[in-house]
Amino acid sequence: MTRKLSILLVFLLTAMAPALGADVTGVVVMHGLQGMPGNIVTIRFEKALRSAGYQVETPQMCWSQYRLYDETFIDCQRDIDTAVDKLRTAGARRIIIAGMSQGGNAAFGYALTHPALAGIIALAPAADAAKAPRDPEVQQSVALAAQMVANGHGADKAQFNSRNATVFSVYTSAIIFFSFTDPNGPAAFSRHLSQVKVPVLWVAGDADRSQATADTDFATLPPNKLNRLIHVSSNHLGTPDAAIDPTLTWLSQVLGKTQ
Repeated sequence: MTRKLSILLVFLLTAMAPALGADVTGVVVMHGLQGMPGNIVTIRFEKALRSAGYQVETPQMCWSQYRLYDETFIDCQRDIDTAVDKLRTAGARRIIIAGMSQGGNAAFGYALTHPALAGIIALAPAADAAKAPRDPEVQQSVALAAQMVANGHGADKAQFNSRNATVFSVYTSAIIFFSFTDPNGPAAFSRHLSQVKVPVLWVAGDADRSQATADTDFATLPPNKLNRLIHVSSNHLGTPDAAIDPTLTWLSQVLGKTQ
């Protein structure tokens, strides 16, 4: 080995040593329905995690403002996989999946098939298809999508009505729309909580109507000494800000150290 090559190798190993030796934890933070990465709802939460020493990835999910329902609920998990891969490449040894609203719903779904996660953070988890809105136009769209899928026309597109803060219209395939609205499907997260084996931090705002059943739903999680349901003084959109201190405290407990 030449002297120059030896010097270069020593330099590279020295530069990589902190990353390789550090006990790094990565956090994927998912936005809510019709949201975007780094928007005002989650940006302070993300900055707080980074300031505390965590690696953070904020993927644009298939329910974003610009992608709105371009993949099924399950297929959208590939975006989480990509974010996790980036964190691991950056040196993260442990992975936490966090999500706001629809993102919190998806965090539960992801945990079902990824038991090696260090934990999940559900910030005002919502869009529970098992508790569908009662808007007649939304119910009609769910019924239409179900009928199209049952009749073998799941790949066909149509205009469907869904609800976030208000009812909105989306043009997508029946199978995609139904994957988010099927009361027995993957987005019906309250039906699947008993299968979540990883530690859970659930943050619910006291002025958030979407969290009306948070206590009873949380109680269906398998017993875990690291599970926490934290009630904060907040509405739905204010939950990530209100969750910063409880989240940092919980992470230090789950990881057994202060980052």
